Amino acid sequence: MKYLLGIDAGTSNIKAVLFDEAGNEVGVASRENETFQEAGNCEEQDMEAVWENMKACLKEIALVFPAECRDLLAIGVTGQGEGFWAIDAEGHPVQKAILWRDGRAVEEVRWMTEEHPEIGKLYHDVTGTPPLTGNQMMIARWMKVHRPEVMDRIYKVLFCKDWIRYRMTGVVAADITDSLTSLLDVQTYGLADQVLEALELMPYRHIFPEPVRSDEVAGYLTEEIAAELGLPAGIPVVAGALDTSATLIGLGTVKAGSAAVILGTTCACEVVFDKEDCHFGEGMTRYEKHPAGDLFVNLQPTNNGTPNIDWMLDAISPTRDFNEIDRIVAGAPVGSSGVIYLPYIGLAGERAPFYHPYARAEFFGMSLATTKADLIRAVYEGISLSIRDCLEEIGAKGTVYLAGGGAKSPVWSQMIADVCGCEVRIPSGNEQGAKGAALIAGVSQGLYRDYDEAVEKACSFRHVYQPNPVRTQEYDLLYTLYRKLREHNAEVWNLRHQINKKLKAINKEA
Repeated sequence: MKYLLGIDAGTSNIKAVLFDEAGNEVGVASRENETFQEAGNCEEQDMEAVWENMKACLKEIALVFPAECRDLLAIGVTGQGEGFWAIDAEGHPVQKAILWRDGRAVEEVRWMTEEHPEIGKLYHDVTGTPPLTGNQMMIARWMKVHRPEVMDRIYKVLFCKDWIRYRMTGVVAADITDSLTSLLDVQTYGLADQVLEALELMPYRHIFPEPVRSDEVAGYLTEEIAAELGLPAGIPVVAGALDTSATLIGLGTVKAGSAAVILGTTCACEVVFDKEDCHFGEGMTRYEKHPAGDLFVNLQPTNNGTPNIDWMLDAISPTRDFNEIDRIVAGAPVGSSGVIYLPYIGLAGERAPFYHPYARAEFFGMSLATTKADLIRAVYEGISLSIRDCLEEIGAKGTVYLAGGGAKSPVWSQMIADVCGCEVRIPSGNEQGAKGAALIAGVSQGLYRDYDEAVEKACSFRHVYQPNPVRTQEYDLLYTLYRKLREHNAEVWNLRHQINKKLKAINKEA
């Protein structure tokens, strides 16, 4: 029996998961990542702390499963995408990592979309992604303007998984799926020089690594790190993929037309397309690379999914027991007794299926009769309606594959089926991102002939939810109100932002 190790460097949690060749989870080790929220809608992580968390996970796997680790075939990596993870020539971080949900580049986005819309259009056409605050290209532009002295010290700028892989192998590398979030030309898969030129970033072109395929070996576990971790030296470490792309492999979505939702820190809503069917640069499309062949993914990733749940647990819920919360949600009526929740709780506003840097969360329709149970259910319904909003934007049809921590809840999974009016499938196992990374590594090493065989041998489903037609009819009505609210609020969010700026100025003078 051969084994594969999948690493998933998420925003909230970092994990190492050991799989057998049939895709079964043999062992899981996890650690929480700390995020620093600073003034100006900034979110950062300490790169060394993230690596230390990863080492702890790998040590735990090696200690608990020594025999299996001796038969370890390869390591695959995935992790949070976008952001800015920069190192100097000695391989040391030059600053904290700027995260994908950071909002500091809002003026750079405004400059491109309002003052120079022709540059924003070029950006979207060439990279397949509209200008957004978390894009690595946009953050690089912000760094050039605000921290030129730091930019001059950068040897390479990486993505989270690339930082982890670099520490394991000593080799700097990037893969196409992560880089195609804003850096590459969708036609050539090379760096988007015309965009770099338009953003005056060509002097920094050298800091962006030329990417390789997800299933290429990027390096090998060094003797020094292997000894520290308790793993065999020389294990191939594969380039890997962006977390939303890797999860598609773990779910078994390797065909055009497949749709998936990842209920995590972001609710990533995705539909797989053949390249020839993509419409790069149109509307709010946001195309990312699928790890397999010439497939692409039209992705609508909200800025915040489960952080809405985290806030609810802290501010409203009488319990942190999710079984009890499921009972509370199931006991409240569809429509939460007239309350609708807009789940735009992040510091950087919202990016899918619309962009508004000042979007904020709210409850609408509260009265003296509103209960905590209504508010708790409204949060779940609000996120579910946001998922429908995203799926409709990208034309999802038919079955939706559901992954992420939220997929563990049968009540929420059924709610999503009802809200979206579609069949929802829940995969076996819990770690689909790490599984996708592991299967990519398995394809790389010939354990599986191709991705189709990997999915056939290693992917199965533990539950299928069918929509309740009566509830879907109810949610059709609620969705109409939800859309009206979020469209109407665009002007109000702008006004709120302007008033808050004036209030801060008055307080500063006082």
